[in-house]
Amino acid sequence: MTADREIKARNTPLGSDYFFRNDQPPPHDLQLEKAVLGAMLLEEESRIIASEKIRSPEVFYYPSHQKIFSAIIKESSDRRSKTIDIFSVSSILNKEGLLKSIGGEEYLLELQNCIATTANIERWSEILYNLSSLRKMIATCASVINSCYQADIDNVNELLSKIESSIFSVRDVNSPIGATRVEEHIETAVKYFEALHERKIEATGISTGFPSLDDIIIGLRNQEMIVIAARPSIGKTSLALNIATHIALAKKKNVAFFSLEMSADQVTRRLLCSIAEISEKDFYDKRFNDNDFGAKWSKITKAAADLGKSNLYIDPTPALTVFDLRAKAVRLKAKLKIDVIIIDYLQLMKAEVNRNDTRQVEVSNISTGIKSLAKELNIPIVVLAQLNRQAEQQDRPKLSHLRESGAIEQDADIVMFLHRDRDPQKDISVESVEAELIVEKNRNGQTGIAKLVFFPKITTFRSLSRYNEA
Repeated sequence: MTADREIKARNTPLGSDYFFRNDQPPPHDLQLEKAVLGAMLLEEESRIIASEKIRSPEVFYYPSHQKIFSAIIKESSDRRSKTIDIFSVSSILNKEGLLKSIGGEEYLLELQNCIATTANIERWSEILYNLSSLRKMIATCASVINSCYQADIDNVNELLSKIESSIFSVRDVNSPIGATRVEEHIETAVKYFEALHERKIEATGISTGFPSLDDIIIGLRNQEMIVIAARPSIGKTSLALNIATHIALAKKKNVAFFSLEMSADQVTRRLLCSIAEISEKDFYDKRFNDNDFGAKWSKITKAAADLGKSNLYIDPTPALTVFDLRAKAVRLKAKLKIDVIIIDYLQLMKAEVNRNDTRQVEVSNISTGIKSLAKELNIPIVVLAQLNRQAEQQDRPKLSHLRESGAIEQDADIVMFLHRDRDPQKDISVESVEAELIVEKNRNGQTGIAKLVFFPKITTFRSLSRYNEA
């Protein structure tokens, strides 16, 4: 039997960059690598399990083992119905001029004889994959250190974003990427239509809490960027908080609300008043007697209890950059399994641009970054946006009224305009105002208008149909 020291002597380990002080080698397990390859040489089931778990030759630390794994996979692909053994694998290695470098047929025979059972092949493969991930992380961290020493002091935020991307990419280092034949996606597409017909959540997306809107956009769906735009003081934030509350409380989903305009305390107060259906001003004006106060206070405490149990997270960072947003969102997704992100609002965000670039270029970078983030995290992102002053001169807003950038229109999957008359709200005797949520763009569906009712005192929107039924 070939001694382990001889194996190491003829194998120059890949990734010399991995080595740090005292030439400490990166994480690996020689015997485990031999066991996996031995199992793959012995039986078809082990080859299937190992190839599914490992996927890439680079999971093996030793170059000879990488070559043997590649040869086994190649032979398995070319001759699925035939027997694969040390002779067929050695034939491939010999044709490629690699047989001698891996130790010849003798080493293949040694691999085949080094295990008594293949029962643990799945666990062995998982351990090798994890060791490979650790090596990749070490290499990434080494690269990060070098990048930090050579960094441009004016582009630190961009560097931080790249560093975080490279670290999080380690988990997907062996995931398949690139183009795939459309045939591979047909079954998934057909199942989607079946689920859509049955109104299953994986097809319909997450409900907004407004049935008339859900009927048009089929809920908030993964990887989509949904823009809700309006002029100031129309109720963008109120609508967004209503949607967030419904998703967190009624649907029991995890929601991240980025508030660039209000503090976390202010957002929480608005949430409580909306859920309890009580105006904050009523407390200030003492508009109810002791009995009424007890009833109102009971509603507030119940709303507080319900809201406290929800997984609604508020980030009040002002002037948030697109790099900071991505960094925070990636961590929220990894740690808290966030299902939806809501941003209030886009024009208050910042982006790293050149000194001579216009604000339109900056907003374009922000919009593109948000859309990319939705795809990367595989979640819907709802973004509030302001319309320019021209919208007030028209009967209804248009896509061209999106402030500061046409890129928002291009990047967004859905663009909605919240539209209503502001004047009745100034009359304190007015309890409700009719509003429209105009779906002007829907990349994956129809457009239309959802009729709503706005209650300014409690900053709450409701579907007009449900309000009329009540």
